[in-house]
Amino acid sequence: MTLRVPDELDPELRAAAEAAQMSINSFVVDAIKERLAALHHESVMAIARDVVSRDAEILDRLAKA
Repeated sequence: MTLRVPDELDPELRAAAEAAQMSINSFVVDAIKERLAALHHESVMAIARDVVSRDAEILDRLAKA
């Protein structure tokens, strides 16, 4: 896979990878993993909000039991 990094981001990317003592590839892979995890978390939280909203009465009764 080829990744085209805009010229204005290249120095910052290189500096960040060096500061983290990582290769640029490892740094980018970690960044992708973090973003995917955040997206997954957002998705799970949206489902949880829907459940809480839909089942608020049941959850309230369970909390009082």
